[in-house]
Amino acid sequence: MRPDKLSVPYLFQKSEQYMIPLFQRGYVWTLRDQILPLWEDLIDRMDALTEFKNNSAKVGSKKLKTWRKHFLGTVVVGEAKGGGREAVPAREVIDGQQRITTLQILLLALRDVVRPLQDEWLDDELKLLTRNRGRFSDTRHALKVWPTHVGRDVMQALAHTGLNLETVCTQFPARGAGRVKFERPLMVQAYLFFHVMLTAHLRGIRHDDPAVEPDSESLSVAETVIHSIEQDNAVWQPQSDQPLQVNQAHLLFETLKDGFQIMWLELEDEDDPQIIFETLNARGAPLQPSDLIRNYLFLQATRKQENVDLLYDQHWRPFDEKPAENNKTGGERFWRQDARQGRVKSVRLDLLLHHVVALRKCTDLKAAHVFEEFKDWWLADERDTASELERISTLGRYFEQFLQPIPNSALGRFCRRMQLLDTATLTPLVFYFLEHHPADSAEMAQVLRDLESYVVRRFICGETTKGYTRIFINKLLADLAQAGSYSAADLRTAMQSLKGDSQYWLDDDTFHRAWCNRALYRGRNSAQVRALLEALEFSLNSDGKQEFNPLLENNLTVEHVMPQKWQTHWPLAASDKTNSTDETETIARRERLLQSIGNLTLVTARFNATLSNEAFAVKRPEITDSSLLRLNAYFQRMEGRDWDEAAILARSEALFVHARKIWPGPA
Repeated sequence: MRPDKLSVPYLFQKSEQYMIPLFQRGYVWTLRDQILPLWEDLIDRMDALTEFKNNSAKVGSKKLKTWRKHFLGTVVVGEAKGGGREAVPAREVIDGQQRITTLQILLLALRDVVRPLQDEWLDDELKLLTRNRGRFSDTRHALKVWPTHVGRDVMQALAHTGLNLETVCTQFPARGAGRVKFERPLMVQAYLFFHVMLTAHLRGIRHDDPAVEPDSESLSVAETVIHSIEQDNAVWQPQSDQPLQVNQAHLLFETLKDGFQIMWLELEDEDDPQIIFETLNARGAPLQPSDLIRNYLFLQATRKQENVDLLYDQHWRPFDEKPAENNKTGGERFWRQDARQGRVKSVRLDLLLHHVVALRKCTDLKAAHVFEEFKDWWLADERDTASELERISTLGRYFEQFLQPIPNSALGRFCRRMQLLDTATLTPLVFYFLEHHPADSAEMAQVLRDLESYVVRRFICGETTKGYTRIFINKLLADLAQAGSYSAADLRTAMQSLKGDSQYWLDDDTFHRAWCNRALYRGRNSAQVRALLEALEFSLNSDGKQEFNPLLENNLTVEHVMPQKWQTHWPLAASDKTNSTDETETIARRERLLQSIGNLTLVTARFNATLSNEAFAVKRPEITDSSLLRLNAYFQRMEGRDWDEAAILARSEALFVHARKIWPGPA
């Protein structure tokens, strides 16, 4: 390495371009966590420089201590390569891309803010630091920083000469038609913040002054600006009658030149950029497993001299650019949203890669060890980068069903039920079969049916789920992968061999007893019970005679046919009351049957909630009249009849005929 200490302007003085490699993550600095603290550091050094100048004027600079420079961290870059008449030399940024990108955005904002001052020296200096000299047929070479694919359009927009605050606000709005909220790209947020704060400071308004707007709720100027950037199309600016002060602009530029220090490390050919990237991550946002794996894969492709741009476009671009639901502008990203599966909470892309690595390693792993386990797997054999990227992108498309199931296919229905049953540990095992069979094949349908049967039967019977990770990944997946077996019959045989209360696949007799008699509903598991009732409704609807699909209705809720406060409508018989033992047993039996599947159904929002605690004679007509569910057609035949223990058990038996078909047992 060749180390050096540089100032902020010196980073950009040469006619070179910092290229953020595809194996790096995109821009992630946020206003509150990194941008505002950087601004506070800048103003702090600017105040210190002002004080130093004032004291120097009084006593002379030789009698004063040298004013302290602020250390901005480390930047690691490769050697400058390429260049010529039509292009500038480019350096790969191995670490520090967030700092380099942010400092360039700060200089772009300063360029645009001081333009009305018509200060020739400032204009020339900032032009030198924000645009490479030359006439280029490809305008990208004029940029000082060339981000990854996600940020290139944004950087080109911000670097456009003649830019002003209003243009950027219009081009990147915070809200659309109907006040639909968008998330401005983070680089745009940084530019808007710097532009407003620079303008304010050059007019004598500090970031920590109280905002004077009536609706500011006593927030500071900086806090109000951040809130406005997030919420308003036209960003709020503090009002001032003062003109822009050119002396303050020069002082700010001098602060950037003399008040900050950056450790510059230029790699030589023998240095390994991957090792350095993994170990150097100073002030920036922490790297996630998906960042490290992405970095690693594209670095491998670079080393093999593969077409990295093509690989990115074909396999990784959706992970970076796919917009979130109901967000067509691409501000918020689908794969960067938080999600929870079981006890694991992370961004969606990290969850996907957690399952992918578990699939490759055939073992359970902690979320904190995903990258290390991936790297260990990669180095254990010769890998083809393109093939592995393709496998990840294919599994990503399947994983979208696990995150947002659309129940118009066997896989979609399976994913929805597993989501409601809160069972995600079998995902790597499902991935294994999806890599060998089409999702809509009969073979895959049998795999999903058996796995769902296993989970549902154990839930109905109240068996533990604690060993599911070991069963699905460490045993079933590992054994099948080792044997090279991937047929539905192989999986069924392996599942049939599971022994012991903690893992066996429950038979029809055990399933039947629990189905008819066990209290399933416990309040906190209403989503799990809903999964069972939805499956029954789908089975009842599968004759194709009814077009209504209840699985597309998100407002279905679980309803007790006999109210949970049953005593009013279901009084104990006199014989039960004469014997305390009989009375206790009867109450216990009724409480159990009350929560059993025979007394549970689904109702829509049309159902009158005020009737929930009414007698069956009152509730039944409301259910049959307002519900289109086949599950509730059963109650049409109950007119004039009592809803009691025998009726609940009879309905359980009737539903079990369908349950055994939906979730066939091991025999």
